[in-house]
Amino acid sequence: MPELPEIYVIADQMSKTVKGRVVDNCFLMQEKCLNRPAVYYKNKLSGEKIEQVIPLGKWLEILFSSNIRLLVNLGMGGEICFLEKENNAPEKSRFIMKFKDGTGFYVSFWWFGYIHFVGPDEFHKMTVDLGPDPMEMEFSEFESHVRNSKGIIKNFLLNQKKIRGIGNYYAQEIFFRAGVHPLKKIENISDKELLNLYQSIKDVFKQSVRMNSSSYEKDFFGRKGLYMTESMGVGYKAGKPCPKCGTNIEKI
Repeated sequence: MPELPEIYVIADQMSKTVKGRVVDNCFLMQEKCLNRPAVYYKNKLSGEKIEQVIPLGKWLEILFSSNIRLLVNLGMGGEICFLEKENNAPEKSRFIMKFKDGTGFYVSFWWFGYIHFVGPDEFHKMTVDLGPDPMEMEFSEFESHVRNSKGIIKNFLLNQKKIRGIGNYYAQEIFFRAGVHPLKKIENISDKELLNLYQSIKDVFKQSVRMNSSSYEKDFFGRKGLYMTESMGVGYKAGKPCPKCGTNIEKI
């Protein structure tokens, strides 16, 4: 499942590649991933210019010239990939957008996902309550969010209404580097542990973005990322020696 680093990479690449291009047509092959009839997308998006592409946690927001938005979520995994003029989208594509210059991009899902249309004055109920972006948070904001919550710290980090973009794939490495047990109660976390956790989130995500994100996902140009399990200290390494203490890693 794409998490914040994957969406950051794709949003940045899309901004540099398709910003300013004008929509000629779009093709929608899976109605259940939409929130409007397919013909509505076609009618409203034709002639629109892409103004901005914004990462929203695990969502990608594409903003058009008349303040129309497309919000894309790849669910358990998928692709958003650029199409050169001479290239056709793969058969598994669920959405294709073509531009006036002949280029475009396609969206496909491994299992399920969403491509939602949001008008200029509309709220999107699945993203309106998302928490802040951890890459943009100051420590004081992060500390306040955590200290005003209760329960298990892992549940807090995975709750998209608290902080957006963190999932299980990166959470295990975040906790390991911070030296914080994922099942620890928030009220028992020390100030030092909280600071370590804050810095660990930023360090892990920045490293993944530098490496073009996870090797399980593709970027906007169809290239797999370089952030692999070898980049992790404990992720997906149950039974192997811990790089810090040498004891066998246990899955919890």
